[in-house]
Amino acid sequence: MRLLSSLFSSTLAATFCGVLAGVAVAQEMDHSQMDHSQMDHSQMDHSGHEMSQEDYRILREKVMQYKTMTDEQIMGSMMMMPPTYERYISDKSLKGDLGVIVLAHGAGEPGDTFFANSLGGLASEYPTSIGFGMAMMNGDHLQSAVDNLAEAGAKRIVVVPAALSASGSVYEQWAYYFGEREEAAYLPALRVNQTVPITLGVPQSSHEIITDILVDHAMEVVKDPENALVIILGHGPEKYEDNVLELAVLDSHADRIKAKDIFADVRAYNLQDDAPERIRTNNVNVMRSWIDNAGAYGLEVVVVGYLLSTRGIQANIANDFEGLTYTFNEKGLSSNPTFIKWIEASVQEFADNM
Repeated sequence: MRLLSSLFSSTLAATFCGVLAGVAVAQEMDHSQMDHSQMDHSQMDHSGHEMSQEDYRILREKVMQYKTMTDEQIMGSMMMMPPTYERYISDKSLKGDLGVIVLAHGAGEPGDTFFANSLGGLASEYPTSIGFGMAMMNGDHLQSAVDNLAEAGAKRIVVVPAALSASGSVYEQWAYYFGEREEAAYLPALRVNQTVPITLGVPQSSHEIITDILVDHAMEVVKDPENALVIILGHGPEKYEDNVLELAVLDSHADRIKAKDIFADVRAYNLQDDAPERIRTNNVNVMRSWIDNAGAYGLEVVVVGYLLSTRGIQANIANDFEGLTYTFNEKGLSSNPTFIKWIEASVQEFADNM
């Protein structure tokens, strides 16, 4: 396997040289993850917002995809995003000193309800609310969640982001509303009035529970683990410096899985799906070379997604790896039954550190 690893490493180094040649400043948004067919657009955070020319200017400045769009195209794009709203999921009779807000990108129905139902155990222990959506224009739903938890007796609140990166614009917008960032990732608006102490946690993306889920998903499809290369595939941020940080997290999962001595080899990489085409293509080519080289050594190749949703970049993988022999488990991490344990562990850690 040392020869195979050296071939991978040389390819990786060559590709990084190409990536370093140019880096775009943009934001992380996976519109393909969204289930639009059953969305209630009346819940959108922009439904009652009169967009000004200054709003459009700010969005063009902050969102790469909007730079060349007309006002109408920007609004059309925003109307295709999942709704931004609060869902209080605890019984109204439950009271407690610790309140929990879970933040989720959301995907509309039925996904939002499935996610809410999965948090039933947590919601029966602590007053709990979910803040769904990207909150591009306002954080009213976050204020509503805080107010409802305070009404339920919460003396302190932990905010748990169901996200895999603190470098994406969605998390940065959440952090803006809770006073952790001075600049909005999208449009500026009123911040949350923190009537009780609030802690916004950083995504626990390197947690061992995520590692275990990745192993589960690989084992679901692999035929011969001892002779298999497992590739952990992430969406990835656009900025080079953010991608370096996220790759370090992915590598930590790969190293943990290697230590279990289940598979012949484990590798991890990001597509940087929203980056300029040249950067994304270079990343695809890195992984294509891994798959091709593994096949030359007679290894089975299994690809698992470091992705929250099952409906995301998965749709493009068939084209990206066309002509290669591999098996792709398309499941998102949130589809695994143990995903809720990751959220529960985050609640406990954030609460302990308050």
